Amino acid sequence: MCIDLFILLCSFVFTDAKHFNGGTIGWTPINPYDNSSSVKISITQSYSWTYPYIKCLNNVPSSTSGFSSANTNLTCVVDCSTDGGYFNAPIDILTDCTSASSSMNMLTSERSKNISLSADAHFYLAYRGSAWVALNYPSQHGLDWCIVTHIDLRKRSDGFINTPPVAKVVSPQYVIVNKTTQINIPVSDANAGDDVRCRWSTYTTGYRRRKRSNTKEHNKQRSDVHFYSEVTNDRESIHIRNRRTHCTNCTTLCISGCPCICPTCDSTCTGSTCNISAGCYTTVATTTINTTTTETPGTPKSTSTFPIRQAVDECADICYPNGVPNDTTLSDCTITFTGTKAGVWYAVAIQVEDFIDTTSMTPMSSVPVQFLIYVQSQPACSIDPIIFPLDRCLEVQVGVSISFNLSAMNLCNASVATLTDISVSSGITGMNRGNLTRLSTNSSIYYVRFTWTPQTNQIGLQQLCTIASTR
Repeated sequence: MCIDLFILLCSFVFTDAKHFNGGTIGWTPINPYDNSSSVKISITQSYSWTYPYIKCLNNVPSSTSGFSSANTNLTCVVDCSTDGGYFNAPIDILTDCTSASSSMNMLTSERSKNISLSADAHFYLAYRGSAWVALNYPSQHGLDWCIVTHIDLRKRSDGFINTPPVAKVVSPQYVIVNKTTQINIPVSDANAGDDVRCRWSTYTTGYRRRKRSNTKEHNKQRSDVHFYSEVTNDRESIHIRNRRTHCTNCTTLCISGCPCICPTCDSTCTGSTCNISAGCYTTVATTTINTTTTETPGTPKSTSTFPIRQAVDECADICYPNGVPNDTTLSDCTITFTGTKAGVWYAVAIQVEDFIDTTSMTPMSSVPVQFLIYVQSQPACSIDPIIFPLDRCLEVQVGVSISFNLSAMNLCNASVATLTDISVSSGITGMNRGNLTRLSTNSSIYYVRFTWTPQTNQIGLQQLCTIASTR
């Protein structure tokens, strides 16, 4: 059995900090054609952190001293009545370190966990917190994040459970001041033919659906004792009809036949109606008194028992356009960004969604991608290093070890800038990375050796992303 190894290579010329740098939450069905009442899915969390502020250990970030209380659960935030049982077995946010770079002060972590949910479950799952570096200009401290993914196990129109797109972005991204930079968001989708699109994450307000005037009310078919004992609790759905009082013709005199409860009838009126042919009334002197009547408004009918649509907050304090320069745009999963002041951090929140075809306007899933952008001053040399990529995807076999080198060349004068690292921004479980080594025959070229023995559960496409950086 062969495994395709895809290597994505990036290069940066780059140059402080709270611990969280962004990330993504994805999921995939174990068997898209599962027709059972319980469906197993794998939820994968991938995050970026400031290193060595956060240590490269398992159970990131709580394994770092001082962060023992940082663990929390991914929480359902919308459509929780159809969470398929997630509430009973929630997943925590802890992940395991996959790579760390001292030169870039960057740590990446990831963990996948399987969970079984009821078929047709659909809900929104979020990781919420507050530890962004000071963002924007003027700088704002203590801004919140909210990373939201949409899980939907209902069958697609073509008969199987959807597999959402995958998207990962190196965080932080480094740009040069006053230089327009295009930041591409790499995306892929396992379902051939799906149309993958990117949009800005948003905050969508919730709403309360009030009871319609034509909503039917159902009386309880129970004994009178039970019926009246529950009237107080059920006043919104049960109304007691009071006996009508026909006093229309009895406003001045209580003539024979008038109900005795009419105001014009006196004590001679006994029983339910006046049965005296001359009438039941006493002539009295009357005085007209002008009065003012005040009405105490009744308590409005509660709508809490009617369905409520919660707000969907995909971006917390970094929603577009507030968190980026004014001329920042997003088109075809590419951000065009120009930073006009050096030394400023920005945060970006994107949703990557897949559609059944190019004409559809209804996304089948929504995967979050959030990352930082740092605007650095003009470097002495702004020429990107060149990475010597492999010229093809590698096909490897389960249980058979493979080794290969990745090299990078510094194109700047060595007295101005040197190549400091070939770091891993998105690694493969079980793959080991060697030290950065200078080529003995060319002082401008460095390489890193990777070794890996693929496992059975890694059959399929595996992606390795690396970054070459200079200072």
